[in-house]
Amino acid sequence: MIDRPIQNRVADLVEATGLLSDTRRALSLAVEAVAAACPAGSVLAFSQRADGSVGSRAAARDGTLITEAAIPRPVAPVRWIVDLARVPNWQQNRWIEPIRAGIHGPSYFQTTNTLPAALTGTPAPPDYGRMMVCHQGRMLAWIGVYVDGARGFRDAERDRLTAVAAQIATPLRIAAMLEAGQGPSALTQRQDQILSRIALGSTNKQIARELGISPATVKTVVERLLRTSGASSRAALVAWWKN
Repeated sequence: MIDRPIQNRVADLVEATGLLSDTRRALSLAVEAVAAACPAGSVLAFSQRADGSVGSRAAARDGTLITEAAIPRPVAPVRWIVDLARVPNWQQNRWIEPIRAGIHGPSYFQTTNTLPAALTGTPAPPDYGRMMVCHQGRMLAWIGVYVDGARGFRDAERDRLTAVAAQIATPLRIAAMLEAGQGPSALTQRQDQILSRIALGSTNKQIARELGISPATVKTVVERLLRTSGASSRAALVAWWKN
């Protein structure tokens, strides 16, 4: 169960993605939603370009967004424990707490990744959770929360963060794909015909009548396109198609 303020931020994120807003806006809205779910944490999000470099960034400290220019960078490149081109299925598009899951221990932040200390302002190893936003196994964006290691995450925070992650995964994935210039693959003429009518607000029955096919056929095509695109709604599917 997530609170109304968090739901409002998620709704804004979904709407912004549907309108093809830029990834900076999408990341900022996602960070606001996550920060509202865990006010005690420092939140960081970024997109990853096809060449592996960092694209847009957003962060919040004490529940307040900080400017992109003020977001610290690690002193040395982070050595990722997970292969970002082949993220394990169980770690994709969901809330994970790596230390709790046994992916690595607190020493990771002392020897490998110094960014949390710069973001939180404390050298003590934090506890943290994150979501890797992926498409076809490759990470497109990352969003994480750092909290005091001695405090850890409260159960209520875990519940809220799990719920928020489930709701923001698809719009973040679409926004990151747009930033990376990774639009839809070549579509068939029938798929284009159906998508163009969805963009105009037509229902499956209306599309079927216009094209002279059955509503069941339209439904099958739409469901296949939703799976291919990773979109969770018709509006998000149209955003993916328009790129």
